Amino acid sequence: MIAGTTLLAGYGYTARALARRLDAAGTAWQAHSRSGDGGHRVLDLDIDTPEAVAPLQVDGVSIVYSIAPSPQGSADARMPRWLALLQGHPSRMLYLSTTGVYGHQPEGAVDETTPPQPVHARAIRRLTAERALSEWCARRGVPLLIFRLPAIYGPDRLPLQRLRRGDPVLDPAHSPPSYRIHVEDLAAALLCGLSPALPAGIYLLRDESEWSLSCWFTQVAELAGLPAPPRVDLAEARERLSPAMLEFMTDYRRLDARASRARLGMTLRYPDPREGVRASLVQMGWLPDQPGAPAGSPETQAERRPGMTTRDDDQG
Repeated sequence: MIAGTTLLAGYGYTARALARRLDAAGTAWQAHSRSGDGGHRVLDLDIDTPEAVAPLQVDGVSIVYSIAPSPQGSADARMPRWLALLQGHPSRMLYLSTTGVYGHQPEGAVDETTPPQPVHARAIRRLTAERALSEWCARRGVPLLIFRLPAIYGPDRLPLQRLRRGDPVLDPAHSPPSYRIHVEDLAAALLCGLSPALPAGIYLLRDESEWSLSCWFTQVAELAGLPAPPRVDLAEARERLSPAMLEFMTDYRRLDARASRARLGMTLRYPDPREGVRASLVQMGWLPDQPGAPAGSPETQAERRPGMTTRDDDQG
C-alpha cells in the first residue's frame, strides 16, 4: 500500500460514507472487508480466518478501523488477529468505538476524561479492542484517535421495519436520554481526524438532542408517516423487547461532547435529528424532495427501490 493512502479496515455503512468524502477530497484510499464488495479498491479479507490472509503493508498509511468486535467471549479476538497482519509503521490510527464503554452512569455527565466501566458483554469487548490497539500504537509511537460513538443513523439506517412491525417502546417516563449522530456528520469528523494537525486522544460525538430511544422511535414514525409505536411499562418491556433493545433503552448516561467538537473544529450539518431523519427519508425516496409533492406509500417506495434496506440503528 502506498504511503499517504488511507486504509479503511472494514467497509460498512460508515466507512462507505467516509470513502465518498475521501473521493471528494482527492485522497487515495483502499479498504478491506469480509465480502470484498465495493469495487477494485476493496480487498477481500476475513480476519476470522487470518491464516489465509496475506500481511498488510501499512508504512506511512492512515488507518480507520470500523470492524465490529467478535460476537462472543470476554475479549475481542479480531483486533489482535488484525494487528498481527500489519507490517510497517502507520502514520495514524482511528478506531470507531462506542459510548457503551462508559456503562451505566446515573450521576453527572460523561466526557472524554471519564474512566470507562462497561457492563454489557459487547461493550466489554469494545474496551478490550481499544486497549489492545492503544498498547500496539503506544509501542510504535503511532497517534491513536478513539471515537466513542452513540447510535449512527442516516439513509437506509432508520428503524422503519421496527416501526412497521409495531414493536413497542418503553414508556418515556422510564426511558433515559440517548444520543445519536448522522452518518454524514460522523464521516466529516473522521475526515478531520485524518488530519495530522488533530491530536491523538478520545473523541465523543453526538448531535444536540437528548431524546430518549422512545422519543426517537416516535419522532421517526411521525416524520415517516407511520403509526407511533405502542408504549409499555418496564415489566412488559422485559417480556416483549429483546435483551439488547432493553439494554439500549434503560442504560443511563449523559454525554458531554463539547470539548471534542471544539478540538475537531466542526459544525454539525444535522444538529437537530429531525432534519437528519427528514433528509434521510428524502434520499431513500420515502418522502418527496419538494414540500407538497406527492409521496408514495411505504409499500410503493419499497417496490420502487427493491434493494432498499431499513435496518434498525446500530448502537455503536
